[in-house]
Amino acid sequence: MKKLKIAIIAHCCRTGGGLSMTLNLLRAMNDIAQDEQFLLIYSSGYGYENIKLSPGSESFFYKGSHSPPARYLFEKFKLPRLIKNYNPDAIFSASNVGLPSISVPQAVLIGQPHLLYDKKHYPQIHLRLQLRIEALKIQTRKFLPSTDIIYAQIPVVKRRFAERYNYPENQIKVLPLPTPAEIKPVEGIEAPALFDKSADNFYILMMTRYMAHRNPGILIPLCKRYADQLRDKKIKFITTVEREDDILVDKFLKNISRYHLEDIITNVGSLSRQEVVQYFSHSQAFWMPTTMETLGLPFLESMTMGVPILAPDLDFARYVCGEAALFYDPWDIDSMFNSVISIRTEESLRQKLIAKGKEEIANSERFASNWEEPAAQIIQDLRFLVTGDKI
Repeated sequence: MKKLKIAIIAHCCRTGGGLSMTLNLLRAMNDIAQDEQFLLIYSSGYGYENIKLSPGSESFFYKGSHSPPARYLFEKFKLPRLIKNYNPDAIFSASNVGLPSISVPQAVLIGQPHLLYDKKHYPQIHLRLQLRIEALKIQTRKFLPSTDIIYAQIPVVKRRFAERYNYPENQIKVLPLPTPAEIKPVEGIEAPALFDKSADNFYILMMTRYMAHRNPGILIPLCKRYADQLRDKKIKFITTVEREDDILVDKFLKNISRYHLEDIITNVGSLSRQEVVQYFSHSQAFWMPTTMETLGLPFLESMTMGVPILAPDLDFARYVCGEAALFYDPWDIDSMFNSVISIRTEESLRQKLIAKGKEEIANSERFASNWEEPAAQIIQDLRFLVTGDKI
């Protein structure tokens, strides 16, 4: 069997579900490698250093700034030289970033929902991020002619990408993914200090960074309008935002105090993967009020952990969650509130959603059972492209 040299572009995958997904995927690719060697291009300080590379593989640490100008210069000049010097047989990008004008097969995994949805889905975006998104769209159109395979995590993304970029559907492959390997129920795991179950509180975990499309800021108008009802039902929201997430975080955190919502909303900051399991284990519901995703790994994590889901009634969430979520109108605060009250007051509904979640996550047609499956698919596809076999 021909030795295969694969350049892997992953320097953009640094946070949240994108980071977790890429780490799990690259570990699996290295674990199953036989006659494959890799050049792994990634940002330092995010856990990639701990990946044990297959024999003969190389790595490059990107230590530069992630400001748009710095990234543009790296991706325009340094990245193509790195890959050219490595002389790979194929390129796999886990980070939405492909190369134009290349002479080897290239596959790109799409994980940036801004490429697929209109501004209605991220209305509060600030100018700097808006400019970055527009630049990414231009960059995408430039590398598509040199790209042999686009990987979509769900069929919704495949359809949207084909329509928006006029890209052949037969060159877009759905790559089912599993729940991150580190997320699984742990018997007897201790509750975080803030959980007070003796008071019959009902904890809703809102695990997300502060991003315009993830929409955690919706909690402020929701809790202002319905503060009395939420207190009466002893509903508590747990958020996980950090000030460096977005320029709007300071305003969000100040508004919690300004409107005297500290007894309803508690922000705990970002969670380690172990803490994610801990918080899921002791929360009664999970809510990610996102308005666009390319998958939404926290939905899979919630189903795996046996936690009922509140989800927006949008195409990606309908596909991922199936019958495991209580859906609401993402543009209507009253609809959100009614769903929150329903999931709080209806024990039978919660049990139904938990049971459906276990069924959904076991659906082998929609989700992989382990990370070796998508890793093997990527390697197989690239090998087919290099050897001339049909995809």
